[in-house]
Amino acid sequence: MSLAALIDELNPQQKQAATTQAKHSLVLAGAGCGKTKTIVARAAYLIDQGIPASQIQILTFTRRSASEIVARVELALGSQAKGLRASTFHTFCMYLLRRAPKAFGLDQFSIIDRDDQIMMFRLIRGRDDKNHPNALPKPQQLCDLYSFARNTRQKLSLALEKQHPEFLQYRDQIAAIMKEYESRKRARSFLDYDDILAVVATALVQSEGLVDYVASLCQHMLVDEMQDTNPLQWALLEPLKNRTHLFCVGDDAQSIYGFRGADFENIHHFRDRVPDAQIFKLEQNYRSTQQILDLSNWLLEQSPIHYDKHLQAYRGDGIKPRLHIFPNEFDEAKWIAIDIQERHILQGSSWHEHMVLVRSAFAARHIEAAFIQAGVPYRFIGGMKLLETAHVKDLLSLLRVIANPLDDIAWMRFLTLWNGVGDVGASKLSHQLLQQPGNDLLFTQLEKFGRIPEQTLLMMKQMQVLKDQVEACVGLAVEALSAQLEENYAKKDWSKRRGDFELVKQLASKHSQLSEFLEEYVLDPVSISEIERQSQDEVVTLITIHSAKGTEQNVCYVANVSAGQYPHARAQGDFDAVEEERRVLYVALTRARNELILTKQNLNLWARDQVDEQGRKIESYFLNDLSRNLCMTETHYKTRQQTVKSTLMERQEINLDFGIDLD
Repeated sequence: MSLAALIDELNPQQKQAATTQAKHSLVLAGAGCGKTKTIVARAAYLIDQGIPASQIQILTFTRRSASEIVARVELALGSQAKGLRASTFHTFCMYLLRRAPKAFGLDQFSIIDRDDQIMMFRLIRGRDDKNHPNALPKPQQLCDLYSFARNTRQKLSLALEKQHPEFLQYRDQIAAIMKEYESRKRARSFLDYDDILAVVATALVQSEGLVDYVASLCQHMLVDEMQDTNPLQWALLEPLKNRTHLFCVGDDAQSIYGFRGADFENIHHFRDRVPDAQIFKLEQNYRSTQQILDLSNWLLEQSPIHYDKHLQAYRGDGIKPRLHIFPNEFDEAKWIAIDIQERHILQGSSWHEHMVLVRSAFAARHIEAAFIQAGVPYRFIGGMKLLETAHVKDLLSLLRVIANPLDDIAWMRFLTLWNGVGDVGASKLSHQLLQQPGNDLLFTQLEKFGRIPEQTLLMMKQMQVLKDQVEACVGLAVEALSAQLEENYAKKDWSKRRGDFELVKQLASKHSQLSEFLEEYVLDPVSISEIERQSQDEVVTLITIHSAKGTEQNVCYVANVSAGQYPHARAQGDFDAVEEERRVLYVALTRARNELILTKQNLNLWARDQVDEQGRKIESYFLNDLSRNLCMTETHYKTRQQTVKSTLMERQEINLDFGIDLD
């Protein structure tokens, strides 16, 4: 495909955006309106206009979308596209940090992941917990709270108020724990995920020279999924806006990651922040039929927020969405399983043409049980990432100590794998190992310890030599740990876990340096579904809505659209939280191509709206005023055979200090 063919495929709205001469642009791209195609065309257009490919930096939220965009530009332009960079925000910042560490005040540093952070919080919190048994947040909560405060650039007390108001009285103790966490990181030259962004953002604000340097590497920055950026990510872009060209693409109606710190305002108020920006809208939807879009458009129109978009279906009319109401979650789950099974058997539909969207892994459990009972093959997406699973973390702990013998957190995990080694013994030994200046002394110490098999130590020595042969290194690590891990996971589905190591080897084969492999996948863990073989694709997809962005399917079931769920009960009364819940439902509705089927529980649950201090209506149930013009309704009182059709609807200035502000 040539550039001309690529541009020719665009509709007038897409073409106008992709070929704009404006310095800064915001493309508001509705669901299914071809935003990736527009970014690809923009990158190809710039290169064709004489901008060197190496001067274009594309920022995305997943490695998969980054590589997809580059592949599509290369397909259009061939060797002309050589040097085009696309990466996640974290990987882009790592690229800068590795390229010029001294400019950021760094020398040697190691990246720690969430598990490592939790381990550090556990060790620090332990002391205080004796004085306040069970009163302080758990290590995971401390970790999430710290990250939320960093990403939203908020004081600790504000973050506590939003995330865990029940712990406000312990703010001083929590602040002390976080202060200790930050000083331990500095002492060990550790950077956590948030540091990677914060170090770069802080340095850019403080140094004009550094801004010039980064601008010299990327004249044009193309940002995908702008609605998912948080204040810290905006803090990276803002200092560069006077020296580079920004082309940001996103959909304010799909901003659903506020709980992780994403800032809806980054896109909604883009014009205020970048006054000379040109705004483009993509409203022609290529995914769904008009009936599905009518319902989605209606949901947004009920909001006091002006989303100012009305999607039109390129494909025209289709089947009206349907709402099925059940007495309870068991009947609901059973009906979904049987409906999919009948479509497969009676209509010949493939299993993979069906997708079921749920709020969480917890919410999926009844549907999973019904699928198993009915013999419906499925895969669940939205749970654990491959490189975050316990057995793979165990494997990585060995690879990490080979890559960096000073990584005491990795030593703790690796040593406690072995029989008879507890936290105290592992902590004592890891402290001794950190004092050893060379590998020989290190291995002497490990041999003296006597808990690690001789064969494993021999393989570890081989791994030291093979650091540049990453796949071989991973293979040796699997061999070195297999017997012990089989024992550790004997009652925890070991045969399935063992298969995951093959996937890790597949990932390793693409890298030439062990440290580079570890760094890349710590920053952006790959979900198992991304690398599963094609042969496993003939299954129904059961997926959480927060994992479903970018996905689509012919027939979509959105489960449990009940009062108390949309918006969720915990969001009640909070305008911003309720509006984010509306966007969650909007994302779910806009995944369907041909048929959209909603299911809900509880036949007679009513809900009452509220009004906030600013006079804005806060809805308590989004589907209260749904009309039959938009959606057909069927109520199931007993079993599937005894249904009663019903036409009655129920009434139902950025602070960039390093670390966080501990006030």
